[in-house]
Amino acid sequence: MFRRIPNLGLILFFTSLTVFFLVFANNFATLTNAENILAGYSFIAIIALGQMFPIMARGIDLSTGSILALTGMIVFDCMLLLELPGWIAIAAGILIASVAGAFNGILIAYFKLQPFVATLATLAGYRGLVYAISGRQLQPELATTPLRDPAISQLSEFHDVGAWSGLDRLVSLPWIPVSFFVLLSVMFALYILLSHSPYGTALKATGGNYEAARLAGLPVKLITVSAYMLSGLLTGIGAVLLVSRLTTSTESLGIGMELTVIAAAVIGGTRLQGGKGNVLGPVLGAFLLGIILVGLTLMGISQFVQQMLTGAILLAAVGYDSFKTRIRA
Repeated sequence: MFRRIPNLGLILFFTSLTVFFLVFANNFATLTNAENILAGYSFIAIIALGQMFPIMARGIDLSTGSILALTGMIVFDCMLLLELPGWIAIAAGILIASVAGAFNGILIAYFKLQPFVATLATLAGYRGLVYAISGRQLQPELATTPLRDPAISQLSEFHDVGAWSGLDRLVSLPWIPVSFFVLLSVMFALYILLSHSPYGTALKATGGNYEAARLAGLPVKLITVSAYMLSGLLTGIGAVLLVSRLTTSTESLGIGMELTVIAAAVIGGTRLQGGKGNVLGPVLGAFLLGIILVGLTLMGISQFVQQMLTGAILLAAVGYDSFKTRIRA
């Protein structure tokens, strides 16, 4: 019975670790800390969900951090240079992120480049493009100008659950950030896509056995492109949430982010060999990394030790997945 629960081991580890920090880390059990974790890792969880799709298609997307920076700079330029309304700037940023992700997929599916090589190249290319279009470089006086559009401000606010659900007389949790509600909406949409649509089955089949899926008549190239496009789309959404929180964007935004979201996806049970993944796993993986970093910081543990522990957890997750694969074989 319990074996059918997805990510059961991760859920138990996440719960145990949370209880540990609640007991031993000062100020961990505070609303302020809960706010910081939810606001600081909801956007990472969304990007990790995006990373899940290329991995499920037996690939990987190393350009995530650069696409995040590109989206942020598009929003920055549209609002401060072109003076466009906030929602148009947000839509433009997410659209460009989706196109960038789709371009990765085209390089891999149609030009037969290895995912590692293709996305490593676009990692550099997109980052260079960020510097080329940077409004902070074109007009240095904008470097200290915050983004004040209402569309951006609303995404960085904290709202009562009642404002979203109509249950204002029953529930009042003003410390929950809007970004967390966006995460929940994304999770629901992706759950329907993966578990209750033909696309989810086709994606898992393509990642599980590409040649067999092709011989079965599945449009494997389009599926591969769509997986990378979804990665770009979700990275764009995560970037907008991050920019709304920072009220600005920089050329260095998102450097190293690809490693964090890959770790979150893999820790969440997304199989590096492709064909397996679920919506809950990457989210748990992202927040697990969050509570580890926050909890260890509150306990006064060195940042170097934090990085070592994060690496150890990632190795353990990959090793556990390989062990289960060998057992099934």
